[in-house]
Amino acid sequence: MIPSPYTGRVLIVTAAMGGGHLEVSREVARRLTARGHHVDIADLTEFMPAPAGRWLRGVYPWLVNRAPWLYDLVYQHFFLARQQAGERVGIPVRLALPGLRHHITRLRPDVVVSTYHLAALAVARLRAQGRLDCPAVTFVTTFSAHGLWLHPATDAYLCISADAAREVRGLGGGPVQVCGPVVRSEFGDQSTRRRAAVRSELGVAAAQRVALVVSGSLGLGTVRAAVTAIARWPGWVPVVVCGRNEHLRTQLAGVPGAVALGWVADMAGLMAAADALVENAGGLTSKEALRVGLPVVTFRPIAGHGRHDAGALARLGLTDLVDDEQSLRAALTRLTDDTARRAQRVQRGQALFVDDAAALVANLLQRQPPNPPGNSLLTV
Repeated sequence: MIPSPYTGRVLIVTAAMGGGHLEVSREVARRLTARGHHVDIADLTEFMPAPAGRWLRGVYPWLVNRAPWLYDLVYQHFFLARQQAGERVGIPVRLALPGLRHHITRLRPDVVVSTYHLAALAVARLRAQGRLDCPAVTFVTTFSAHGLWLHPATDAYLCISADAAREVRGLGGGPVQVCGPVVRSEFGDQSTRRRAAVRSELGVAAAQRVALVVSGSLGLGTVRAAVTAIARWPGWVPVVVCGRNEHLRTQLAGVPGAVALGWVADMAGLMAAADALVENAGGLTSKEALRVGLPVVTFRPIAGHGRHDAGALARLGLTDLVDDEQSLRAALTRLTDDTARRAQRVQRGQALFVDDAAALVANLLQRQPPNPPGNSLLTV
């Protein structure tokens, strides 16, 4: 890649709430670094007092797995309800502001990119207060948008689909540009040779069909029903990735016919070996599957943002949203038996990748001096 003629300093503010936001931030950073820019990634929760940061990181998986009904209420009240610039989540944002402000003062970035909604609010508040004198860009990394992504002091928004961009505009945000999802470079078309090698390592026969079942880096939601159902179907093998949830891996390792894995570095290899992906949140793994060309089925999405994002993915025609085992089997069968349907789904998914978020950020770095908050920085 040819380096940009202008070398700038970029701060990416994210949060370790699962692995998706971090992975996207790292990939954007890698691409910007390849262009010759200096990139720093910061976790918003690390700027909060230690007990608050730990609590925020811990309460999220607890709510999703132990009290999904409560997480639904939280999501409806704090994420989807109309409010002024995230006023209902003001406490965690305010707790992080002093540390974030100090970090920005020390780093002196030329642009700040947020890949998590609370980070976007915190950065934009500093912009509104005159404590950030460079552009504040919010990268909406999800297929759906909600009010906590938006703040009037944000200079520009990047979205991964045209539908998400329309939602941002409808909520009063702008300017907006569609860049498509960001995934690592290894998620490209997989060769037949690699497929055979990985299936051999997994102990899967050539004639068997593999359903790759995922539940995020934290192993969220109920995946046992999907794994046990698929394991009963003649000719099918469920390969389930449990992330860092060793308890879930231990549970699913006892399902006859299933292959239960923990943290997997080579997800692209697993996708090469699979015939379809079964997921539950419309998260990063679904975007990686779309890039690879692996059809997606969403089974019993997790509460809150999981249902919201999975619904958006379904409206794009990029997943079958199912709630029972019979519908799951029917969806997987259609996507593996109907070659025309499969090809159409693959083509539609890969068409999402229209631009490069890192390239758009790099373009901003060449526009000096920075504009005041709210000025248009992107060509829409």
